[in-house]
Amino acid sequence: MVRESVPIAYDAPADLKKWPSLRNERVANRTPYLVYNGTLADCIRLLLAKPIKQISLYDIVTERQAAFDSNTLSPDDAAEIAMRKDFPKA
Repeated sequence: MVRESVPIAYDAPADLKKWPSLRNERVANRTPYLVYNGTLADCIRLLLAKPIKQISLYDIVTERQAAFDSNTLSPDDAAEIAMRKDFPKA
């Protein structure tokens, strides 16, 4: 969940991680691996560019901010953040 009225540091360091999968389903007892290391904004853009069928296999891990409930953002969280008025354009 993302708090709308709280500012987000889009330039914060972040990792885009992918869960190992079988038939486009996360394999539960495995550890996600690093796909990209960069800024939060870059990770969100890369995640949202993935095919819809695969997007659920990814998470973004970043430093905890007041706008987030945790330091791991789901694809739903990323989509919500990308729709904010203050999200930086590429």
